[in-house]
Amino acid sequence: MLLAIITYIVLLIVYVKGVFYIKILLQGGQKRELYLPDRKKGRWLILSIFDVLFLRRLFRVNKLLWIGEWLFHISFVFVVLSHLRFILNFLPSWWSHLVCIGKYAGVVMTISMLYILTVRASIDYKRYISPGNLLLILLIFFIGLSGLLLRYTFRVDVIAVKAFMLGVFGFSPQPAPEHGIFIFHYLLVLLLLIYLPSHILTAPITTSEARKREYFVTYKQTMDDEKIY
Repeated sequence: MLLAIITYIVLLIVYVKGVFYIKILLQGGQKRELYLPDRKKGRWLILSIFDVLFLRRLFRVNKLLWIGEWLFHISFVFVVLSHLRFILNFLPSWWSHLVCIGKYAGVVMTISMLYILTVRASIDYKRYISPGNLLLILLIFFIGLSGLLLRYTFRVDVIAVKAFMLGVFGFSPQPAPEHGIFIFHYLLVLLLLIYLPSHILTAPITTSEARKREYFVTYKQTMDDEKIY
C-alpha cells in the first residue's frame, strides 16, 4: 500500500510539473515569437521535427556523443513500449514482438549510458557533465541495470507485478511484490518520472528556437550580401 501511495504522489507531481511547464513554455513562446515568411513555415516545421527525432544539432557538434544519445533514445522507447504490458490489458498479439525487442533494448539502453558518460568525460568533463546530467545518467543506468537483474538473475513474479500495476492504475491497490530489487527498480523509475516533464517539454522548444536563430542569422547574412552587390 505504501508503494501505491508513493506512486500517486509522484503522478500528482508529474501532472503539476507538466501543467506548469506547458504554461511557462507557451508564455515564453509568445514572447520569443519570431516572424517567418509563409513560404518558410512548412519547411521550418519539418526540419524542426527532424532535429528533435534525429538529434541533428548534436550530430553536427559531436558525432560520437550523437551515436550514444540516439541509441539511448531509441532503446528507451522500446523499453517503455515493452513495459506497457504491465499496465494495459488486451494488447494485440503482435505486441509480443515489441516485448522481445524491449528485452534487448534494455541491454542497449544500459550500455549506452556508460558510453555517453565515457564520451562526455573524455571530451570536456566540466562542460558536458553537470551535476544534473550526471545524476540523470546514473539514474537511468541503475534503472537499466536493476531491470536486467530482474530479468536475467533475480527474477520477480511478473504476474504479481502486473497485478500490482493494474491495481495502482485501477485505483484498487494490490500488495507489491516483496522483492528488494523490484522495489529499488520501481522507486528509481518514479524518480525518473518526476524529471521527465521538464526534459520532454523543453527539448523540442529549445531545438525549435535554435533553428529559428540559425534561420535569421542566415537570412541576415544573405540580406547583407545582397546590399554589398
